[in-house]
Amino acid sequence: MAIIGLLQKLVSRSTDSDREGALNRLRFTLVKNSLANMVRVCASAIVALVLPHFLTRALDHDRFSAWALMLQIAAYANYLDFGLQTAVARYLAQAIERGDTEFRDRLTSTAFALLSIGALIAVLAIGCVLAFLPGLFQQAPALLIPELRGGILILAVCTALLLPLSTFTGVLIGLYRNDVPAISIGSWRLVGAVLVIFAVTHTHSLIVLAALIGGCNLAGGLTQYFLVRKLLPTMRIAINLASRNMAAELARYCSTLTIWSLCMLLVGGLDVTIVGHYDFAAVGAYSVATLLIAFLTGINNSVYGALLAPLAVLQERAQLRRIGTLVVTVTRLTSFVDISAVLAVFLFGDSVLRLWVGESYAMQALPILRILVMANAIRLVGAPLSAALVATNQQHYGISGAVVEGISNFALSIGGAMLVGAVGVAYGTLAGSCISILWVLLLMVRWLRMPIVSRAELVLEGCIRPALCLLPVILCVVEYGGLPWTTWRSLGVTVAVIVTVAITWRWGRMWHSYSEPAA
Repeated sequence: MAIIGLLQKLVSRSTDSDREGALNRLRFTLVKNSLANMVRVCASAIVALVLPHFLTRALDHDRFSAWALMLQIAAYANYLDFGLQTAVARYLAQAIERGDTEFRDRLTSTAFALLSIGALIAVLAIGCVLAFLPGLFQQAPALLIPELRGGILILAVCTALLLPLSTFTGVLIGLYRNDVPAISIGSWRLVGAVLVIFAVTHTHSLIVLAALIGGCNLAGGLTQYFLVRKLLPTMRIAINLASRNMAAELARYCSTLTIWSLCMLLVGGLDVTIVGHYDFAAVGAYSVATLLIAFLTGINNSVYGALLAPLAVLQERAQLRRIGTLVVTVTRLTSFVDISAVLAVFLFGDSVLRLWVGESYAMQALPILRILVMANAIRLVGAPLSAALVATNQQHYGISGAVVEGISNFALSIGGAMLVGAVGVAYGTLAGSCISILWVLLLMVRWLRMPIVSRAELVLEGCIRPALCLLPVILCVVEYGGLPWTTWRSLGVTVAVIVTVAITWRWGRMWHSYSEPAA
């Protein structure tokens, strides 16, 4: 909520009195959509965090590893979205503003057709993976392969069918109804998690568990379709309304987003699969660590998604300095949170993992989690700047950094897996994050057509200031990290946290936006 208040403050400072009504609507939409994003993230987080607690205790190590691989491989179909959901939201909002129902129908019909093609490609690609499954995961028990293959097929088909249905997610976002997909998708995911928890007490069949999760996810997509039909009863979707010109326009808009998405696949989407190929026994522990990282990333992404509207307003008014202020302030605040997460993992990670997934998985997952949480904190330093690039139509400048991170992460992760197994994959991710942020700071910031923020501001205000505020806790980690809890350790950590809060309150400037020259 602090982020939302900050966004409102920065936007309102540049508003004339005759725009007060529009500003109030913008503030309301911003708050509503931000909260909706958080609801959706929380629902996904509950599923992601609660299920492993039960599955790691109900399933043996090999079967839980196979479960994690099923989810990872089936999720690859999502990357064939090509950014069309975002495009539908953008163009539909403009069409509704103009009252152009013909353009609206042509847009949704074309997007639905393109995403249907993507769904077909996804099924064919997963089919190829299934054909070579025993060779990809040679260390997996032979008796598990048929179940693994069946579970992947069910989940992949359900995920592929969700691709054309994601058209309606874009429609709802374009209608400023982010709350609808948040509630519908989140509710069905919670239902799926409850059904899996109930089913695993009666059967360990991966096929049954996959059908429950996949079926509920598909139900969430269908629910959105029926709600869109209710909200827009006159909207038509038909093959004859699909347009080549519209497809070309969508392709131009989505080209950069597609490259970016594929790079993100190389960054984190292949890690579990790489571990499964080189070190199948460690898949369960690695997936446990990645679930926590995905939770932290999802929270950050909710904030960055809320940034786009106010950034677009400021860019329209050519107030680049205020965009820079917002980018630096959000970077400073999220860096504080991300560094705090790193410190929390080093101080409390062992205890939390033991309570969550049990001692066996905790021992394996903790070293991986520590490496991945550091990598995540480093790479997310540049995320607010990336949101600003999209808002100012400079997203093509971010492609080079994404490509560099993706390729380096993929290559180094494979090299690390060959040398030291699952931990090597995590180190590859950490090295890729370091390379990426160096690329952003040393090169990308200099290339921007519209300079948004300087490297000095981004480093000093966005990174070093929050790190200095957290210095007492950092010293505690250096002194006590890895040691058992004692009275003196508890006292030291408590004092460090109190001092950190005092320093942050007095000198942290977490919500501070420094003064700007008059326009």
